[in-house]
Amino acid sequence: MKIHSDFTGGNIRVREQDGDRFYLENELRDTWKDWFYWAFCAEQAQGRTVTFVFGEKRLGYFGPAVSHDLKNWKWLDAREGDSFTYTFGQDEDRVYFAHHMLYHPERFERFAERHEMPLKTFCESSKGRKVPCAEFGRGEKKILLTARHHACESTGNYVLEGVLEVLLEQLPDGYSVLCVPFVDYDGVIEGDQGKFRIPHDHYKDYDLDKEPIYPQTKTIREYVAAHSVIFAFDFHSPWHLGGENDLCFIAHDSAEKLEGLNRLGELFEASITEAAFPYFHKNDHPQGLTWNTKDVAGFPAFVLSFPSSRAAFPLELAYFGRDDNRFTQARAVETGRCFGNALVRYMEEQETDFGRVRQPPDGVQGTL
Repeated sequence: MKIHSDFTGGNIRVREQDGDRFYLENELRDTWKDWFYWAFCAEQAQGRTVTFVFGEKRLGYFGPAVSHDLKNWKWLDAREGDSFTYTFGQDEDRVYFAHHMLYHPERFERFAERHEMPLKTFCESSKGRKVPCAEFGRGEKKILLTARHHACESTGNYVLEGVLEVLLEQLPDGYSVLCVPFVDYDGVIEGDQGKFRIPHDHYKDYDLDKEPIYPQTKTIREYVAAHSVIFAFDFHSPWHLGGENDLCFIAHDSAEKLEGLNRLGELFEASITEAAFPYFHKNDHPQGLTWNTKDVAGFPAFVLSFPSSRAAFPLELAYFGRDDNRFTQARAVETGRCFGNALVRYMEEQETDFGRVRQPPDGVQGTL
């Protein structure tokens, strides 16, 4: 039997083996704080029943996510504390296990091809890889969509898919979209945590008083400075599990623009369908509370520092959910569609408000 991480997103170390019991741990690499991401492949184990043992806070409510092709994932629905046991079928020569349902860059390539959305190179990464992006629309008003500022947070890519589906069909006149689906592209390919990198991760590389250290964030900053970015949304996964980490929520990054954020949240909740992972506006995380501070400049705060911006925030979607709202690939994509529909409605409302002709006071000709 062979256990390895030799695939896109792989991250594992075999610490010890005792017969059919394997003791595993994840590689934190350049992450200065403990994190939980892992993903491995088991080969040549046909017919064996094997137990995989981790340390604490490495398995979700439903055990590991399981795949045979890195495309389709399901929950094992079995765990014994910090371990799980798997019986390999006679035809299962290669099985992937992961902390959560991964999103492979090839899936985004297939999505783009299916929707006739050409991909191009946004920039080159620190390690010389070509970072993909997509642009569509012809308007001067820009919508910036990003994901994977933290490499392991793949639930956001599923949501991003759904948002793009809607905007590709319903983008209002006057707008165009730039989408960077894998900001920490090197980390995505190599299977890094990406969160809490040393000296800081990609999400926190937006301090106006400092030069960026990553090519991707440098290029994003240049884009925002050169264009009229009206909306910017960054799609994330939260912490491992528990409390708000089992939900879908928006983290507010602007007390000054709270009215618009609240309206968009209301429209998002109203747009949620039964097929989606649920979202409730009341679960949004206020700016300045607990972890949501501005001690270090992040992506939304950077965008909001420009006068053209109306809304910018991270949207978080749980890795697992709970029994009554489990994460699945399809539900996450549908949540993205719901957000996309809410955004289009919000933009239409905004344009109506800005373009409304109001009656002038008595004796005054023209419009206000």
